[in-house]
Amino acid sequence: MAIEIKELIIKTSIVNRPVSHEGETVLDQEAIKEEILAQCKQMVQTMLRERRER
Repeated sequence: MAIEIKELIIKTSIVNRPVSHEGETVLDQEAIKEEILAQCKQMVQTMLRERRER
């Protein structure tokens, strides 16, 4: 079964944090990527569940 996503809206908040170490920046970027990916997965799962309920 193919699923077409016509519109995907991602809402996020950007917070400027002081960077004290270069390593922290990389870790923060990875954490942000993981959070966005988790939100996208949750959104797609919700869409699939709603489609099955129809």
